[in-house]
Amino acid sequence: MPDLAYPVAVPSFVNIYQLLPTTDRYENLTSTTAETRDSVMSNYSDSPDIECFEALPADTFEAIGSSASAIRRIIEQQKGLPIQVVKYLCFRNVPPSIAEKVSSSSTRQMFNHDTRSMIIKLVTRAHQTASRGLCSAVQYEIYNMGLEESICPVGGTTIQGMFSSKEADKSFSLLQPVPGRDREWPIITVEVGASDADRKLNADAEWWLTSSQGQVKLVVIMSINPEIPEIKFETVVLDPVVHTIHQRPYVPTVRQSIITSRPPKQPGAQISVCPAYL
Repeated sequence: MPDLAYPVAVPSFVNIYQLLPTTDRYENLTSTTAETRDSVMSNYSDSPDIECFEALPADTFEAIGSSASAIRRIIEQQKGLPIQVVKYLCFRNVPPSIAEKVSSSSTRQMFNHDTRSMIIKLVTRAHQTASRGLCSAVQYEIYNMGLEESICPVGGTTIQGMFSSKEADKSFSLLQPVPGRDREWPIITVEVGASDADRKLNADAEWWLTSSQGQVKLVVIMSINPEIPEIKFETVVLDPVVHTIHQRPYVPTVRQSIITSRPPKQPGAQISVCPAYL
């Protein structure tokens, strides 16, 4: 990714073998019975469906989504303004029929069917280059492990959860069906954003892991700070909670974190990686 002015060395830290569902660590999460839905709805106020909207950065542009043409007009206006990595737009009172009409290759979308709220993430060339580079790195690891006939990239397909639909920046799915597993859900998703939106990226990761009821095994977060310049890579998984009482049995946990950086305004300088080994 030579055109970016910040470090883009992608460390190899994804153990793909751990993601193959020979046994399902989260089998208790995969039930979609009425009891499961009632349990989720009782915790809806603090669910990732709500947090994904509450965690939007302060510079998010907000408007009423009165029509598809009005939303598209705002998108084009905002795309004409300077954007370093991504720009979030939040629309309220959006009918589902309109939400389906405004997706494009230069945006990522999340729509909450209950609140009729929609997030549009405008992605820049820097964002797309970074996400493609990370996707290529994961594919390289898949190939090296001999798993190219088991896992494949599926891009940023929109997935329907219990309350919201969401589009990842990149995702990977199993090629062969697995008994008891919904083929709609990917096994790995990638979320890319700016460092000042870390809370939003973490909420997105939690949404994928919990809304899929454990079928998404890994979320890779790529947080970009073009000012330093610096990129932080994190892998997020669901881990069991010990001695839990009236809490969710699994919680999203950052399993690994790596930061790559180099001196500002020195594109030819050596890239440093911290920690060097995990």
